Amino acid sequence: MTETEFIKFYKERNGLKSKKEAKEKIDNFWKALFKAIDEDKKVVFKNWGIFEEKDVKSRKIVIPKHPKEIYTQPKKVLKFRAGEGLKNSVSRRGESSE
Repeated sequence: MTETEFIKFYKERNGLKSKKEAKEKIDNFWKALFKAIDEDKKVVFKNWGIFEEKDVKSRKIVIPKHPKEIYTQPKKVLKFRAGEGLKNSVSRRGESSE
């Protein structure tokens, strides 16, 4: 599902007047989520999953054609771990479509 298809689905499901209104609501959710992650480094949705910011250390990369070893820069990445409720919901949907 593309972003446009999701916005259309969200608009129809929630009875909104326009796609612009639906996109604004979705964008506001993501802004709030990212702000919360910046402040607390972790956001937990009960039975749904955990968004958390993790540090990735520098690592060595060897490219056969390149004469030297290259090291990546350390960085922060956003990780999501699915909770039991989301896993069960997805697995039930997979069973019903077969």
